[in-house]
Amino acid sequence: MIQLCLIHEKRQMYRYEELRFMETPTHYTTPRPEGHIEGFTYFCRTNRSSIFIILSMLLLTYGFMLFHFSFSIDTEACVVLQMNFYKGWIGINRYGLVFTKWLTGLLSLIPGFAAVLMVLTTFGYSLAWMYFFHWIKGRDLSRTELNWVFPVLFFSSVPMVELSNFQCQSFEVAFAMLLCAAALLLEWQWILSGGILRLLLSVMLGVWCFASYQAFVPVYISASLASFLLAYHYRSDEIGSRVFLVSVKLASVFLCDYLICTLLGKILMFLARVEAGTYTDNMIRWGKAPLDEIITSLKLYINDTVLAKNIFWNRWYLFAAVGLLLSAFWKLRKKNAERKFYPYSIFVTFLLLASPFFLPALLGAPLVVRGQLALPFVAAAGTEMIVERFLESAEMLSEHGKAIGLAAAAFLFLLIFRGNIVMDNRLLYSDYVVSQQENALTERLVERIETVSGGEAAPAGNSAESAADGGEAAAGNSAESAADGGKETAVAILGKWSPTCNPSMIQGETLGHSFYEWDQTVPGGTCKRVLSYWHVLGYEYQNPDAQQWEAAEKLGEGMPAWPRQGSVVREGELVVIKLSE
Repeated sequence: MIQLCLIHEKRQMYRYEELRFMETPTHYTTPRPEGHIEGFTYFCRTNRSSIFIILSMLLLTYGFMLFHFSFSIDTEACVVLQMNFYKGWIGINRYGLVFTKWLTGLLSLIPGFAAVLMVLTTFGYSLAWMYFFHWIKGRDLSRTELNWVFPVLFFSSVPMVELSNFQCQSFEVAFAMLLCAAALLLEWQWILSGGILRLLLSVMLGVWCFASYQAFVPVYISASLASFLLAYHYRSDEIGSRVFLVSVKLASVFLCDYLICTLLGKILMFLARVEAGTYTDNMIRWGKAPLDEIITSLKLYINDTVLAKNIFWNRWYLFAAVGLLLSAFWKLRKKNAERKFYPYSIFVTFLLLASPFFLPALLGAPLVVRGQLALPFVAAAGTEMIVERFLESAEMLSEHGKAIGLAAAAFLFLLIFRGNIVMDNRLLYSDYVVSQQENALTERLVERIETVSGGEAAPAGNSAESAADGGEAAAGNSAESAADGGKETAVAILGKWSPTCNPSMIQGETLGHSFYEWDQTVPGGTCKRVLSYWHVLGYEYQNPDAQQWEAAEKLGEGMPAWPRQGSVVREGELVVIKLSE
């Protein structure tokens, strides 16, 4: 009877609060240390289970990458060109990446080692964001079973895995994600408690973050909106009467970060005598394509991303969007008069859900998958918010709230494993298999070059077998042989070569694709990619000049395609390879 009375009392309280979360539930009474260092240490001690889950999921997501070496496009150019490559980054306002490389001594890129640093830094920013979302709530949450949801959903998303495969910047981008969390934490501390030093540090870190990768601009917007909703929900006593002032401060700091980042970029370009790059300008479609074409492409893009119509996206965003909107309008329907400015919070919710599409709308074109980081951010943050609200309501309605929370955590773990991590590993496995095929093909091509040049070469089968085994000795011998005349020899590669995929393999945006099929739309683009890739492996040949390239195209008209005899020919200091018709 007593138990039934208690349950009835809980339900009456639930009706009275009208789906609001209790402001001071009994499990939130543990005092929390003051100061971020002490608070973070305490947070880590009380969230050991979430930290363990993050470590486990991090290993499951990126473990294959750590133990099976491969690298993506652009990495080869970074290794070969060094500072000349970084000047291009300065030209497109990515000087933050260059600064991070200089600060950490990584101007000379080491593929493989960069992946290790990326994984370690991903763990770092996972803890940082988990702590920030905890801190913004303004109270100690003894419930710890769901704190891992945001970081795991975010770093296991396909866009993040695609981006992480770019080892030329994977560590630096992960570090920028850490800077983003720190900047927002300091910004909110300034908003709530004041302190000009906090504001200055926040702006400095925000500029550094923006100057690392342009995709962090919409991420910062999404994070600011998500943090506002959390603060409004959990800190209503602190910001309930000044939501507009808080909004103005958030917007002002963002604009300040962006303007300083842009201005500083122009100053650095002037001082370094670097011309502004066209990489970003080439993405802008407004005024370059018909209006109806732009609108159609944006509609298809939004439809594909929201409904998860390809391998790059999943339904976590749709789940978060529906959940947040239902939660918001349910309270509005109940006319919750106790919350001031509640319609405004609904408006902010709409902005949060729309924020991943701000940049595509501004450009008039879909973003590359690796640049669309705001979408998995909103999906991850929204999912954690919805599930947490559900569990808080469940605790109020049922005496089995803790068990429900553990069951929900286990269910989420399973869904993320099936939907994200399995897909990630298929992509990484595919990329590794392709890299093995590339190595074998490269050995055979270099040997054929030496054959037509009058040199001695080992049988192609032996080389391919050696390459498949990771044959360092064979590679070294071939490199030495190629070096005899390679530096004076120009190589023109015509056509493309595509890898052979088994049923377990899938191809992403860059993962699972070959250097030998990249940049086909750019005249001579594939050839330049492949020769840079060869250079990384120790085979040095010259890119053909305009005259040599013209001669190669004429010669290639009468040549058979690889691997037939005559698919590799030499005339003087020019070698022509025809991979396909």
